[in-house]
Formats: sequence, structure tokens, C-alpha cells
Amino acid sequence: MKKKLFHFIMTTMLILGAVLPAAGNVHADAASDASNRALTWLEVQQDATAGYAFDGLVDSFEDFWGPNDPRQIVYTYDQAVAAIAFIVKGERTRAEKVLNKMRDIQDPSGYWLNSYWYNNGYGEEIRKHVGPVSWMAMAAMAYEKQYNDTRYRPMALKALDWCLTYKKANGGIAGGWSAWSNSDEPWSSTEHNIDLYRVLQYFASVDSARTAAYTAAATGVKSFLDNVVWDDSAKRFKGGWKNNTNLIDPKIPLDVNPWGVLALGLSGTRNYGASLAYVENASGIPGTLANPRYKQTLTYNDAGNTLTGYDFDWTDEVLPAYDDNGNQIGSTGADVWLEGTAFMSLAYYLQGNTAKADAINAEIIKKQGTSGASLGGIPYSLKGTSNSYWVMAQQNCVSSTGWLILSLHRFNPFTGQYLTGGSTPGDTAAPTAPAGLTVTGKTDTTVSLSWSPSADNTAVTGYYVYRGGTQAASVTGTAATVSGLTAATAYTFTVRATDAAGNLSAASSAVTVTTDSTGSGGEHVTADFTAGAVRLSAAEASIYITPATAALYVDVHYKVNGGAQLNYRMTNSSGTWQQTVSSLSAGSSLEYWFTYEKTGPQYDSPHYAYVH
Repeated sequence: MKKKLFHFIMTTMLILGAVLPAAGNVHADAASDASNRALTWLEVQQDATAGYAFDGLVDSFEDFWGPNDPRQIVYTYDQAVAAIAFIVKGERTRAEKVLNKMRDIQDPSGYWLNSYWYNNGYGEEIRKHVGPVSWMAMAAMAYEKQYNDTRYRPMALKALDWCLTYKKANGGIAGGWSAWSNSDEPWSSTEHNIDLYRVLQYFASVDSARTAAYTAAATGVKSFLDNVVWDDSAKRFKGGWKNNTNLIDPKIPLDVNPWGVLALGLSGTRNYGASLAYVENASGIPGTLANPRYKQTLTYNDAGNTLTGYDFDWTDEVLPAYDDNGNQIGSTGADVWLEGTAFMSLAYYLQGNTAKADAINAEIIKKQGTSGASLGGIPYSLKGTSNSYWVMAQQNCVSSTGWLILSLHRFNPFTGQYLTGGSTPGDTAAPTAPAGLTVTGKTDTTVSLSWSPSADNTAVTGYYVYRGGTQAASVTGTAATVSGLTAATAYTFTVRATDAAGNLSAASSAVTVTTDSTGSGGEHVTADFTAGAVRLSAAEASIYITPATAALYVDVHYKVNGGAQLNYRMTNSSGTWQQTVSSLSAGSSLEYWFTYEKTGPQYDSPHYAYVH
């Protein structure tokens, strides 16, 4: 463990373009150490599921029930947070382990249960809530944006389609379904609708088949947030709307306010940034629903040292807490919700208050585990009080630990982008459309493009290149090469610009180009699929197959020059599965065939030949 930690600490902290804070109350070295320790803890929690039914997911809690009696549970929301944290730390393989398993267990209709027992594969919390499902779509968005890889887009689209089945007349998306009542949840949560807004906008921009539906849904969600659950007198969000009674939820949880800032920005239709001041200055003594209190300074160790952070709940009165059925669920009281405290840090950084953001992170790090199995973990809460919804755990957990990484690295999961201090995703002005799109080169499998830069009211942060209606590349400059194309095939390309708020420009003028002809082996068309192999370069070829009916998986088997058989799970790109074969030379021969899923059963294809 020490050797592993030393390796992490020595690793450069320029991760995917994000630089850890170098000023304020968290020194860069301390932030780097805390981030790397948090990664170590997440890795241990992921490795804990190895060999179990949900191998690859991340154990949500560290020994939840107690030493040697772990609660073997994985929450869907936690898997999204862990995947995004792995992406931020450059741990692509670990992120893919999470996303692959979540893709495997996704219900065909698009949802996941709120949580699962990972030791036996059964559902633990038999509820299907829109919030966790939309967070998994958010994780797929982060992966796609950071790696320019669309393999998890089908999973995200199914998830969002399922969420939109709960759309209400006021534009809000209701909560989902519960086995407890065997009925739809009677509320539209502010939190869940915040979760959906930006991810709907993003996938509307990259999937032409859903542009109209997702854009309309995002508009409805924004109207719900602005006009139904925003309290303009208090300058904060309310908890939600109860569809069964047509009443506002009187509870006012903390998270809707920093999350609202991260998703909607500091200003726009409403003054969302003012909600941070509301949280900061709410100073009821004692804190009550009518006169709230969120910020708390409490002791965190036996020596009596104190930690300042933010509570989930609005009250610090010690009173019995009850669920909606009148059952007591612990007691209320002053607490620090460490996950939510990280939300506040990131929202303050977006506001441009770096010193405040760093000071909050420094408080969280006070509770970070320093040794043994707890190394790097962050507890869910400090005191374990009831927040009037559930009793908050005190064990180290994925959500708090993952959010510390996001906060330290200034990564906004709602937009899938790194923040710069003061950047505002509430900016609604799109960049101008790129001009002068030109083909600068082509081969049998690649097309190179260039264009003139766009303009924006703040700054252009990148460009998306589209092949037809599908995103094919993401770059920060004004040139790109699209690879993986088929020889002697006509393609049409356009480019759109984006800014830090995720606003997309109109598309550039289109250019159409036909790739060069080369390679030997031909294309094989059957009733079930189209397949073939094409030359990529002097040393590489690409084997591809496009099933007529979308497949859950395709495995390719091949031999090079009659050698040993190699087997790989292929990569899906918009319905075409691909595998690159390397280390070839002129005249190399490939024998290849496929095993693929077609609506349940597994099939094997004939064997085909290709000469390089």
C-alpha cells in the first residue's frame, strides 16, 4: 500500500488538463496527496467486489455494519460518482469496469434499481429513481467528452428515454417507481430535475434522432426549476413538488442549491448564485424549517478539534425524526454532511471564490482516513443524524470520497467539463458557427479537416466534429482527423463549437468527401450483418461488423498468418463494432470470424479472409 501511494503522489497532477489548486487553504501538495489517497480508497472498494456477482462495481461503504461485517452493497448513484472520479484521475480502465458492468445490468427498459447486493446480485433497494438513473447517463457523458468515445451512449440514451416516461404537465420529471407502494413516486424532486437538465441538453446536441424530444424535455425541466420550485423571495430552491397533492415539498435540503449553481450557473432566468449566500447565512438558533441553519462547526476527534462544514438538513434541534409513514428514523441534530460540503466547495469555485473553495476542501480533508483500510476514505457524515429522509451513515463512502476528487480537480459533472474560477454554465450565449470547413487530406480510412475559429461572449473551449449526425471527434483546436472510416465511401462532415457552459453553436457548412480505395478482402453482406476488414495503415487493419439487429455484444476471433487464435470483445460505435489489428506487414493474411448476440441467442459467423 505504501509503495502504491508513493507512486500516486509522484504522478503529475496535470490530469486531463485539470490543475489542482495551488493557492488558498489547501496547498497544491496537500491537495495532490488528498486526491491520490481518495483514489487509493476507491480502488480498494472496487477491488472488494472482485469475484462477486457485480465484479467491477465499487463497494459503496467501508464496513457499513462494523469491522468484519461489511454491508456488501453498491448504490447506482455511487457507481456514477466513482466512474467520473476515475475519469478525472485518468483511470480509464477502472472507469470502464464500472460502466461496463452497469451497462450489463441495465434493464432493457433503461432503468437501474437504486442499489444492489453485490455478493448475490439481487436488488437491495427496490426503487427505480430518476436521479440515480440520470447520474449514470451523466457518467456516460463525462466518459464520452473526455475520451471522445461513444461506446456508452446507447446506455445513456436508454436511461434518459426511461426518465422521460415520468414527464409531467408542469415540465418536471417525477421521481420514478417504488416497490414499497407498487406505484409511481408521487413527487417531482428538484434534485432529480437538476440532474437531468444538462445531460438532456448534451445528448440532444449529439444524437440527431433525439434532438427534438430531448431539447423539449430540457426546456420543460428548466421551466419547472425556474417557475415551480425556485423561491424567488428567499433566493433558493425548494425540495420539490408533490404531484398527488399539488403542493410544494416543505423540506429544503442543502444539495439543490449548490447543484443548481453547477447545472444552471450563477445567473440566468433566476439569480441561482444567491442560493449559496442563502445557505451560508441561514443562521437560525436553533435551526428550524422556518428559520434554517446549514453551516455547522463541530468537534471531529477525541481531542476536541473542530471541523466546519454544511449539513444536509436545515435543523440542528435534537428531535425525533419520522418518515412519511410515521415511523421514527433516528433523531435530528447538528451534523456535517461531507459529501454535500464538497458540493459547496465546487460551487464556490465556479463563483470565482477560490479561497473559499479551498478552505472548504481543507475542512473535508480533516476527516480523511490516514491508514489501513480507511486510507483515503471520507465519511458520509460526521455525527450520523437523521436528515428527515434517512439516517446518515458515518462510514467512509464512495459518494463523499468521489466528490472530494471532483472538488479538488474542479470538475463539474453536470457539464462533463473542468471549471475555471468564475466560469458560468448559466451562460446561454452560443458561439458562432465555425466557418471555412475544408478537407485537408484523406486516406482509405481517415479524413483530415480544418476550419476557422468561432467567436464567443466568454471563450470557445472546443469543437465537435460530426460524421452525418454522429459525433466523430472532439478537439480544442481548429483541425481534426477522423479515423476508422471505410475505404471508397462517401462521408459528410460538419463542425460545432462549444463554450465552458456547454452551449453549442449552429453547425458549420457541410463538406462531403470519399475515402480512398485500398485493402483486399471485400465486404460481406448477409441478412444478419455486414462485415469486412479494411486497411488503416502499413501496419494496421480494422475488422468491422454492423449487425442488422443491434447486438448487446460482438466478439471477434482471428488468426494472423495462420498463427494462434486471438479473441477480443469489439468496440461499438453507433452500431458498428470494430477491432484494430496491429503489427501487420504487406501480404499479411487474416482469418477472422465473429460471435455475436442477436435478441438473446448467441450466433457464430462464417470465417472470412483478408490480405493486408
